[in-house]
Amino acid sequence: MIPDVLVLGAGPAGCVVSRRLAKAGARVMLVGAAARPGWEGLSARSQALLTEEGAGTDAHAGGDAFSSVIAGPFPRGGVWADRAVEGFEWLVERRQLAKSLRSEALSAGVDYRFDAVTHAVCSAGLWRVRLHSGGRLEAPVLVDARGRRGAERRGPVLLALGQTFRRQRSAASGTEIRAFDAGWCWWATRGRALWVQVVSRPHSGHPAGWLAAAAAQVPALAQALEGATPDGDAVARPAHARLGIARHLGLATHDSKPWRVGDAALALDPLSGQGVYEALRGAGLVATAIQSVLNGGDAEIAHRFVSDRQVEAWIRGVRVAAGFYREYGERSDFWARTAAGYEQLLADAAPVALGTLRRAVLHDGRILEREVIVTADHPRGVWQVDGVPLVPLKGYLESAEHSTVAGAAEALEKPQAAVAAAIHWLQRTGVVSVQFRQRDSSGG
Repeated sequence: MIPDVLVLGAGPAGCVVSRRLAKAGARVMLVGAAARPGWEGLSARSQALLTEEGAGTDAHAGGDAFSSVIAGPFPRGGVWADRAVEGFEWLVERRQLAKSLRSEALSAGVDYRFDAVTHAVCSAGLWRVRLHSGGRLEAPVLVDARGRRGAERRGPVLLALGQTFRRQRSAASGTEIRAFDAGWCWWATRGRALWVQVVSRPHSGHPAGWLAAAAAQVPALAQALEGATPDGDAVARPAHARLGIARHLGLATHDSKPWRVGDAALALDPLSGQGVYEALRGAGLVATAIQSVLNGGDAEIAHRFVSDRQVEAWIRGVRVAAGFYREYGERSDFWARTAAGYEQLLADAAPVALGTLRRAVLHDGRILEREVIVTADHPRGVWQVDGVPLVPLKGYLESAEHSTVAGAAEALEKPQAAVAAAIHWLQRTGVVSVQFRQRDSSGG
């Protein structure tokens, strides 16, 4: 039986979109191989999203290994631009996270195939995929969650080199971040286990020497590494911000477009700190958009709904990363050039068009096109407030000879309290300047 949706890539984003679609009743086939090792720090909202998706947590787990998928919260420390870094973060091991989320997807009814994709093409509305094992799969909808590759917009090229160590003695669990001349480092301690990640430019000497260079300039890292021995091989990953574009991965799109999630859609510099959150959030958006299409919604509008939000998230992440790199801009060429590269991306970004525009919006599980109001603080546009459509309300307020809350409520057939809240939003954002007497604000 041909599945409704074929998901390529069994990492967190691919597993989440698969699980959500299967729970909504779609027949889903997930194809992917094992995840690479490494630790990840999670913010509170990332931890909350993962828990919602079924990944387990244990705030009281102990020992050297991750006895639960998500552990913490643990104290976060360090120094950045002469400021003390404070707070908490959770820790997760990437392979265990992928395994846990894959198990949740299978429990929801997803079919899983351990394999790699060598070719994918769409013809006559059906995606046809060739596998490394020699098999073939077909589906009308394809989700690409295979990570960074293909056509892209990207920031300055950066590489993250991670290594697990085994310490002689247990230490307090926690994470730290520091900068050095050629890059920055983040490390996490849990029991006798230590994970160190160093980020720099690929041509800044051989990556094997980055850790020693960082430890030579960061006494806290040198102390953490004292007496520690490597546990397994080092893992290298791209670390720059990148945005997948239309011809992503070279997949033919004659009659259809592939959906992209995770790093295949957008990847953030780890210094911006929201990579896991955006991958999970993006997977949820794509699942919602695909459900809308499967239920008869317009595919082009649904793709635009997802794309607009992916671009917005990417620009927001680039802005955060640019700010952090600029704080060390005078320290070395690495910091100045990286900050300048990200700032150029922001300068090249298309300016936000303000005013009343037609945009894709989500309404009752369907993605539709509606008129929205775009402001500098709301670049994606706002369609309604408390169920009151803003553009018709704005039109009433600007055209009525004696506009009142009661009159607006009657014209739009909406409750007066909701209309009052929508009018307040329009006034607060400066979209309209209509003023009401006090008695009007309650419907007089």
